[in-house]
Amino acid sequence: MLRLYARGSGALMPSDLHAPEAPEVVWIDLEHPTDEEEACVETALGVDVPTHDERAAFEDSARFYEDDGALVMTVTLLGRREDGPFKADAVTFILVRDKLVTVRRIRPRAFEIGQGRASARVAGAQTGAAVFLALATGSVERLADLLAEVRGGALTVSRATFDDDNGTLNLSATLRTLGRLGTQATMTHESLSSLQRMLAFVSIVCDRHGLDAEAVRALARDVEELERDGEALSQHLAFLQNAAVGLVSSAQNNALRGLALATIAFAPPTLVASIFGMNFEAMDWFKTGWGPWAGFALMLAAPLALFALARWRKWF
Repeated sequence: MLRLYARGSGALMPSDLHAPEAPEVVWIDLEHPTDEEEACVETALGVDVPTHDERAAFEDSARFYEDDGALVMTVTLLGRREDGPFKADAVTFILVRDKLVTVRRIRPRAFEIGQGRASARVAGAQTGAAVFLALATGSVERLADLLAEVRGGALTVSRATFDDDNGTLNLSATLRTLGRLGTQATMTHESLSSLQRMLAFVSIVCDRHGLDAEAVRALARDVEELERDGEALSQHLAFLQNAAVGLVSSAQNNALRGLALATIAFAPPTLVASIFGMNFEAMDWFKTGWGPWAGFALMLAAPLALFALARWRKWF
């Protein structure tokens, strides 16, 4: 889908123009573009739009470069989450002739004009460079929100895990929740790392493409701080996961302790009963009047002796 946004009366508005090269057009947004739409933009602006395979490359040289006066930058962002998990994919920004071209296959929240605080910043932009900074800032703000969401979830799990004195916590559900939070934190950290690499490159070439160097440096500092927060949060999640696994092991040990007590209580009497059930002629004392009472006494004394030994050795 090809969307064009042009300067309006003080705001960036969707345009009915079908010419990306028109002077009024500031932002050309390609979402799931067809070959014809990519060719249209390439012909109109004289720029090479990277294919999806090219945008999936991880090397900095393939993601951040200048091409015949155009600034090409590819970062990994998270798409809008509906009812399922987040989806991460490459999003390409191309600054050329004071216009911004974006190529994407996901729907980041920062790209949705008219929805959320980031959209107001985008709507007020009047140049391609300003739109780029607005989208980058909105993306960073969204990632900060996601980290805050993970932090809140981690605190909730922490309180539920360590305040569960009655042992009623569903540890399987806790581990699944921690896995989901860990995945979200990892994807967010990956996106922040990608943005940091992009901003480091942009800070070198911003003067040649009309970008505000101070705004780029400020945004880079914010991303660096968020990356540190993400690393600390990942360590906290790893601690909680280890604690939950330890509680699972403790619960299993309690179950095994119960089985051990049952073994102490029933195994020795079973052995005594088996011995008394032997019909050897030489074991005639089993047939005397006091034989059954001796068997009952042994059945009682054997588990008591084992129980006393276990308590002495502090097995439980």
